Amino acid sequence: MMHRICAVLFCLISFFSPLSADATDESRGHEVDKLFQPVSGDNTPGAAVLVVRDGKVVLKKAYGMADVAGSLPNTPKTRFLLASVTKTFTATAIMQLHERGLLNIEDPVSKYLPAFPPGEKVKIRNLLSHTGGLPDFVSYEQAMKKPLEFEPGTRVSYSNIGYQMLGKIIEKVSGKSYEEYLQENIFRPAGMSNSGVDQEASLKERACGYLNSPDGFKSVGRSSASDAYSAGSLFSTVEDMFLWIQALESGKLVKPETLQLVFTPSRLSDGREAVFGLGWMIGPHKGLREIHHGGDITGFSTEVSRFPEQKFTVIVLSNIGMRPPGPVPNALDLSRKIAEIYLCDQMKEEPEVEVIKLDPAVLDLYVGEYEIEAPEVVLREGGRTFSVTREGDHLMGESKMGKTELLAESETVFQAKGSPVKLTFTKDPDGKVNRVLFSVMGVREFPAHRIR
Repeated sequence: MMHRICAVLFCLISFFSPLSADATDESRGHEVDKLFQPVSGDNTPGAAVLVVRDGKVVLKKAYGMADVAGSLPNTPKTRFLLASVTKTFTATAIMQLHERGLLNIEDPVSKYLPAFPPGEKVKIRNLLSHTGGLPDFVSYEQAMKKPLEFEPGTRVSYSNIGYQMLGKIIEKVSGKSYEEYLQENIFRPAGMSNSGVDQEASLKERACGYLNSPDGFKSVGRSSASDAYSAGSLFSTVEDMFLWIQALESGKLVKPETLQLVFTPSRLSDGREAVFGLGWMIGPHKGLREIHHGGDITGFSTEVSRFPEQKFTVIVLSNIGMRPPGPVPNALDLSRKIAEIYLCDQMKEEPEVEVIKLDPAVLDLYVGEYEIEAPEVVLREGGRTFSVTREGDHLMGESKMGKTELLAESETVFQAKGSPVKLTFTKDPDGKVNRVLFSVMGVREFPAHRIR
C-alpha cells in the first residue's frame, strides 16, 4: 500500500513539476532502487533489471550478488536461468518453421511425434497455447504414455510437457539440436552472445540460485537446468533480453503478421478468451494491455513484461526463487511495480470484484465435500479434499491450509477472497451440483468432483 501511495505522489509531482525527461527517469530510478533495497548488499543474492521506453534503455541496474560466497556481484551482464521464459524462444522457433512451410501450427502432433498416441487430437497450436490437455508434473516419457486430461481446446492447463514436445518437433523438422537451432536462428541474428542452453560447461559463468529460509538465503548452487529442455533450460542476461525484444519487434526473427498472431489471445472451443496467445500471456493490467511471460525454477525468478501501446518493456532476472517468499516480491510482481512507477499516469486501479448476494437456498446447493483431480505435487500441503460450508449469507471453502470466504460473482462463479483462485460450480442433468472447476489466474484449471 505504501508503495502504491508513493507511486501516486510521484506521478502528481512529475505532472506539476517542469522536470526534464532525463531528470524524471533518474527520479524513477531511485524509486526502483527502493524496491530492491532489501537485496542490495554484498551478503544477499539479488537481481538485474532493464527498462525500455520508446526503444531506449532508461534503466539498467543490478542489485545484490551473483555468488555470495564467491563475492561476485550481479551486473547487467550476469547470466541468469530464464526458467519458463524459455518458452517464448521455443514458440518463436516454431513460428519460424511455420513461416518457412516446414510445419503448420494446425498440424496434429502425431505427424511429428507418432509415438504419442493422443497426438492425432492435439494440434501444435494447442501445445503453444497450453490447451492440449496434456498431463504435467510427470516425466516426458511418462507423459507420452498417458491419456489426455481433457479435450484439446476446451480449457487451459499450463504444460511444461507440451513445450518439451515442441522442442522435439523443432529438432525433427530442422534436423538440428534445440540449442543449435536457437543459436543459428535466434541468438546470432539477434546478437545475443551471452545466451544459451544451460549445461555443465556453462555453470561457472552464471549466477548461483538462492532460496529464502528462516535463517536467511540458502544457496542451491549451480546445478544444471538442462532437464527442463525447451520448457525452461535457457540462460541469458538483461542486456541480451533487450536484444531479444528488439529483434522480435523489428521483424528480424518473424514477420509482423506472425508476431501479431503470437500476441493474440487464443480462443477456447466455447468461445472464451484464454490468457495465452502462442507462447506469451496476454491480458490487462490496470487498464493497459500487457504481454508477458515469467519463470520460476529452483533459485531463480524471471519476468519479461511488455506494454506494447506504451512502447514499454521491463525485464527482471533474479537469482532468488519464488518460494518460499523472500524479502522482495517475485519477478512478476517486481516488474509490475516498476511499470507502475513509469506508467502510473496511464494506469488505473483494478475494479473491485463485484460481489452479489445469493439466497441461502442457492448457497446450500454447493455445500459438500469435493475431491480435487490434480497431481500430488500440485496439491502439496493443501490436500486432495476441499469442503464447502455455509456461514450465514456466504460460503466458506476449507482445505488443510485453512478456510477462506468464497465471494459470489454469479450464481455459479465464486472468487476465493484474497486469492487468485476462482471456482465455477456445475450441475448434472438432474440439477444437482456435482463438480467444481478451480482456475488459478486462468493459467491452470483443476476439476474436482463431489464426494458427499
